[in-house]
Amino acid sequence: MALTISEYIIGSVGFDIPDTALAFIYHKRSVVGEADVSTTTQKTLNLCVADALRWAITMPSGSKRVDDADAGWKHSESSASFSSADKAMWRKMADDIYVANGEQPISTGLKIHRL
Repeated sequence: MALTISEYIIGSVGFDIPDTALAFIYHKRSVVGEADVSTTTQKTLNLCVADALRWAITMPSGSKRVDDADAGWKHSESSASFSSADKAMWRKMADDIYVANGEQPISTGLKIHRL
């Protein structure tokens, strides 16, 4: 069975990624999500995964649950919750991939200047 770039990215991370985030990654890395993984390099595949991890650290940490009921019908939806430790691990994983492939790690937003 052939493996698509989209399946590779989704299979490499432990969370759902919306289509809009995947579309951004495809555009950034100049790949077609439904193309076979053999159409690109391992470096590009790794960087796509790092981009997915980078996207994940921007997700809210809280979780949400919605319950609906009407007469005998019930329905519930929930979303996952991610801890600071999860996000720190994903940042490190992404940074390791970026650095190994000659790109800049994710900025922490803090800059220290000498006086």
